[in-house]
Amino acid sequence: MKIKHLWIVAFFLGSQLTLAQNHFCSDAKIKRFNKSRSLNQRSAQSSSVAFQENNYDLKFYHLNINVERNTKFVSGNVKSIATVTSQALDTFAFVLHQNHTVDSVYINGTKQNFNRYDSLVLASTGATLAQNQLFEAIVYYHGTCPTGGGAAIGDGYNHDQSPSWGNEVTWSLSEADCAYHWFPCKQSLRDKIDSVWVFATTDSTNMVGSNGLLTNVVTIGNKKRYEWKSNYPIDYYLISVSTAKYKPYILYAKPTWLPNDSIMILNYIYDNAINNNNWVNSQKVTLNKIVPTFELQCNLFGMYPFKNEKYGHCMAPLGGGMEHQTMTTLGFFDFEIDAHELGHQWWGDHVTCSSWKDIFINEGWASYTEYLCHQYLGSISGTTASQKMQDVHNSVMSQPGGSSYISDADSANANVIFNSRLTYDKGSAILHSLRYEIDNDSVFFPAIRAFQNAYAYSTASVVQFKDFMANYSGINFDQFFNQWYYGEGYPTFSLVWNQVNNVFFLKSSQTTSMPNSVPVFMTHVDYKIIRTGLPDTIIRLYHGQAIENYMLPIQGNITGISVDPNNWILNKIGTIVKDVTLNVTGHNSTELSIFIGPNPSSDILNISANLPESYSVEISDMNGKIVLNNSINKSKSFDISNWANGLYNIKVTDAHNNTVKSTKLLKN
Repeated sequence: MKIKHLWIVAFFLGSQLTLAQNHFCSDAKIKRFNKSRSLNQRSAQSSSVAFQENNYDLKFYHLNINVERNTKFVSGNVKSIATVTSQALDTFAFVLHQNHTVDSVYINGTKQNFNRYDSLVLASTGATLAQNQLFEAIVYYHGTCPTGGGAAIGDGYNHDQSPSWGNEVTWSLSEADCAYHWFPCKQSLRDKIDSVWVFATTDSTNMVGSNGLLTNVVTIGNKKRYEWKSNYPIDYYLISVSTAKYKPYILYAKPTWLPNDSIMILNYIYDNAINNNNWVNSQKVTLNKIVPTFELQCNLFGMYPFKNEKYGHCMAPLGGGMEHQTMTTLGFFDFEIDAHELGHQWWGDHVTCSSWKDIFINEGWASYTEYLCHQYLGSISGTTASQKMQDVHNSVMSQPGGSSYISDADSANANVIFNSRLTYDKGSAILHSLRYEIDNDSVFFPAIRAFQNAYAYSTASVVQFKDFMANYSGINFDQFFNQWYYGEGYPTFSLVWNQVNNVFFLKSSQTTSMPNSVPVFMTHVDYKIIRTGLPDTIIRLYHGQAIENYMLPIQGNITGISVDPNNWILNKIGTIVKDVTLNVTGHNSTELSIFIGPNPSSDILNISANLPESYSVEISDMNGKIVLNNSINKSKSFDISNWANGLYNIKVTDAHNNTVKSTKLLKN
């Protein structure tokens, strides 16, 4: 989901649309989410009967409902097919907002008694159902959907009029726990419904958009029933309907994965906008960019996960977009919003966060998708990737602290879950840094495609994502996630440098914005060396302690240096000064004569020193266990391929047992 706050000048006046972006989440979104959570908790707690939604596994939903574009009244029935997961089941539990009347409940064709506790409904199954038994439940209901918030953007079911075009629209938006606003359901992220049908009957002047494929339109007097069917697993909050006077605008994408086929992108556009010159010359131009965007994301993330159905959009008067599976609902077309919501089809819909505390899987990735689309489609995106990441970093570092990790205690706190700075922007920045740490796109992108395959049509946690990337790349990401995801703050680097002949001396000092959380960010850092007579060059060095001293051979006359020129990591820059005495004051001559590398290393560690006598090397893990203790004359290579991944302390002592060098090694 992506939200933009807008100054909107009506399209039909031919004026420009000006965007003033707060990266995603409004105060209203947060308040409404918290209100919904509070109501759901009261509903569950008000019953003395144990909550039993988790006692069955949903296989199929069939929503057969009546909707109109000008009212929030919904009526009809919902059929559920499920299997019993508990040892026995005598109660079918579901939630439906108390605004709605439950007319009747049928279990396996027999009408059953039920009790209501606010929004919680407990219906008898009649005969006790055995474990693994398949059963059918049909709930008949009617009512006007609630108003006053609850969903991420507005209500679970909304009615409004387009400020630009005047069209009346009703649409659903169930994230996070508001599907029960408009249909009886089970709201559990981990219980994806194997398939869903949405049959919506409405006035014949309307069209209804929903998930999957439109398999039929049936005329019933002065009404029409739109029959949508999807055969892909789907989470409850991604089921949708949108009703208005629409006209279809169809595009086709041709991913490289389908050399002889294409995928339909079905767009439901307001009927009075679709042929209007102002819409055609602005919004249509933007919408057409979804084709290369779609094809790019297929290349990056793997084949579109719902390729046998469609992708598309339904217009509705909301200030952003919502990633309903196979058919996003959105207020207007914008390159970033379109890219973000499309990215959710992989990150959020195909692979869904296993709990709301794992929202990084959804929103961190969808936000980073914006950057990737700027990177690879810069000629049509409207901004550069470097500027996009700079904006992301500026947002995150506008405050000194804040973690992307969401605790169990905060898993119902929308101020944390939908935090614009930490969930969306920092999530995007973390993924950018993860890509940098892997330092090989031929590993990074296959890894995320493999992750998509491993958790296809299922749910995943942040820990599962971290462990998967570690196993695939061979890099231990415990420290990485401890400092960037679980930890707070960012580093600031101050540099002192000097050049003597063709030797470059660098002293890099790191301070952190939240030292009680992360005293030192252990990370690779790029330094750009600016030279006269030769091209500028970038060197990549590992920063494992507060002050790092480096000595490197560099050709050419160095005139300046910068830190992380491509914004790979969150950081600020302190002072950068040249000190002509650095080769004396920044190092001692014995330390400079010792080489330890490569660092990081996955297999071989080389140690050499230009010392008059033999010296000793001691390497210990972070628990203090000595893993190597060796005496060396000049140089020696060690096989460390069997060592556990992680950080190691290295201490070099001379023949008189004086410590002449102390540093850290990253084994990956």
